[in-house]
Amino acid sequence: MVKLTADVIAKQTPGHNKRRADESVEHYLSRLTHLPFQNRGIDSIDSIPPCRLLTVIYLYDNILNKIENLNFAENLTHLYLQNNRLQKLENLDYCPKLQKLYLGGNQIQVLEGLDKCMQLKEIYIENQRLPEGEKLVFEPRTLQCLSHVLEVLNVSGNNLDSLVELSCLQKLEELTASNNNLENLRELIQLLSIWSHLKRLDTSRNPMCTKARYRERLIVVSTTLEMLDGKQITDNSRQFLMSWKASREAQTTREKSRPDFDDGSGDYLNHGFSVFLPTIRSNVARARSMAIHQMPAIPRQSSFRFDYRRNIIKADLGLVKKGQFPMALVENAHRKMTSRSNKFSGFFASNSFNNSNTNDSNNNPIITFQDPSTQTFFK
Repeated sequence: MVKLTADVIAKQTPGHNKRRADESVEHYLSRLTHLPFQNRGIDSIDSIPPCRLLTVIYLYDNILNKIENLNFAENLTHLYLQNNRLQKLENLDYCPKLQKLYLGGNQIQVLEGLDKCMQLKEIYIENQRLPEGEKLVFEPRTLQCLSHVLEVLNVSGNNLDSLVELSCLQKLEELTASNNNLENLRELIQLLSIWSHLKRLDTSRNPMCTKARYRERLIVVSTTLEMLDGKQITDNSRQFLMSWKASREAQTTREKSRPDFDDGSGDYLNHGFSVFLPTIRSNVARARSMAIHQMPAIPRQSSFRFDYRRNIIKADLGLVKKGQFPMALVENAHRKMTSRSNKFSGFFASNSFNNSNTNDSNNNPIITFQDPSTQTFFK
């Protein structure tokens, strides 16, 4: 157990900036700017008022349980506290010039207590040793105070399932959120449209990385990204993906504006005929029904044995598939028929059937049409 005191600093300061033999302890401490005491077994910090010029303190790989007695470090800009036993962020109100804060590998559960650090640009709080099932939490007030200054944030390995709380960080340029539980790719896409200054993003080793076109979708959303998951984004790749996106959007627009020409069998009719298809089908069905019901009965023993019903249906379906209805049917589709008696005037003459020999089993019924072109419909 070692406590960081003025005497410990005066005796054990490594490097070229050692205390001279004729120099007092107070004078020596007053000129120090860097304090390298990493991996020294330090468990606490004493107040050291003479060290007012300190700008960098290295205290990583120790056994600190608490951040305390830093009220002398008014000019501190870099604080290295990785791999200690810290459980709470506190007592940093006296470091208004702090720019970089390293907290990885501790036991901190809430990012807080940085309201007065209005120049803090980089925070590294990755891989906290959290209780099972817990995740890192962000205090809204702290994030709001840092929203206009924070540029770099590392929150990897903290069981995060969402990054929505970080949406207020308007100046964010680099975000590392790998090895978390992020699944919502749409949420990240929306955040990228907010982070207009983001240049580097690392969300590798998250569940959403396995989704289709994960990398491509992120690149086309953010035009400022230069590095994604440790891989550089080239101008050529971005231009290609932007062109691909534009072509997909244009294709989707065309498909939405295209009318439905499906005839029920999966084929599309040509020559603009499908526009009149519903009305034509209706008229054909009515004509077919009328023809069948008005036909005289044919004796079984007659030599005239072909089935009128079967031939009419076959002819109907064949023309529907080929899109080759007679023009008489197309013209008839436009007509507005006011009475039932005139409903089939376009197909049959007033004397459509000759029933003079209906009782003669040897005579075949004769059908007469006004338009000769429609005779092929019933052949």
